[in-house]
Amino acid sequence: MARSVVTGAAGFLGGAVAHELRRRGDEVVALDVRRGPGITLADVTTSGDWEKALDGADLLIHTAAVGMGGVGELTPVRAGRPTPPSRVTAAQMRRVLLGGTATVLDAAQRAGVRRVIHLSCVSALGDDAPPLADESAPIGLTGEPRADAIAAAEQTASAAAAHGAPVTVLRIADAYGPRAGRWTLWPVLLMRAGRFVLVDGGRGQLSPVHVDDVVAAVTAVAAAPTDVVAGQVLHVTGPGSSTAAEFFGRYAALAEVRPPRSVPARLCEVVDAVDRLPSRRPASPARRPGVLRGLGAALASHVDPRIRVDLGPLTIQDLTRASAVSGRRITELVGWQARVDLDEGMRRTGAWLRDRGLLGVTEPTRRG
Repeated sequence: MARSVVTGAAGFLGGAVAHELRRRGDEVVALDVRRGPGITLADVTTSGDWEKALDGADLLIHTAAVGMGGVGELTPVRAGRPTPPSRVTAAQMRRVLLGGTATVLDAAQRAGVRRVIHLSCVSALGDDAPPLADESAPIGLTGEPRADAIAAAEQTASAAAAHGAPVTVLRIADAYGPRAGRWTLWPVLLMRAGRFVLVDGGRGQLSPVHVDDVVAAVTAVAAAPTDVVAGQVLHVTGPGSSTAAEFFGRYAALAEVRPPRSVPARLCEVVDAVDRLPSRRPASPARRPGVLRGLGAALASHVDPRIRVDLGPLTIQDLTRASAVSGRRITELVGWQARVDLDEGMRRTGAWLRDRGLLGVTEPTRRG
């Protein structure tokens, strides 16, 4: 029986992977800072007793993260009221995504773990990625704290691989489906509250991948020969790309609400600037005029940015990408390819949302 350790196992992808490993017969140690069935409490950002779980492990899958818009970060969504921002700070993201990755990789090396899979995200790709970005596209700083922390964590994993550690980086595309916060629950709840918007006409390119395909990719890489996948960065994406308008339009149809309207990226930038204004002291003279001019323009166009404009945990960069991602490399190396197209993926997602009372009601109050 193989022995596997999964960090972040109470989260969306970590939980799905841990469940599948158990289903196939692995002995699984599931680590997380949040309590849950089958979870061993552990803070992997610091050394501790949790490291003993790595002794004799055949496989470590590192998914622990914060600031990803998971269900645990979902704040109350109500029509006519601003959605409270996530309380995850940039410092916390760096501590967990970057510091936690370094701590986990060091512990894995000391314990002699035979294989490590680090889950990253396509947010690590820079704004200048080619129209169909493969793994050779550079990652770099974007100025967005979450994306930059993800890129730094990925570079840490790649550096460990370059020094001989058996690490594979899986760069996950826009993962949606049951229990997905960022690309499923948040948008659906915001649409039902009349708050979600598209940016610049919804022309941005998304690379949707259903959670079932992500799990299949992780297990395929875990089963591949170590010398084939160690040191590789591999994209995990769905069978095709989609515009933001098409993708979120599917959710609107499921929820039986109007498709989200579009606003200019500049308006979303204004909303973000207003949200970041200090609450107990006035904005600096250098900043206030531009923000107030933008706010005035928004109000003049009959849009109340504090009440009706909300992207949840998504960013302007997420919704205005000019490129999709290629998953050809993982197919060439291990034979895996996505099976769940957008039609089937939305069918499965809709069934899960409906089963949990998140569709077909005036304003859902459950949080998944």
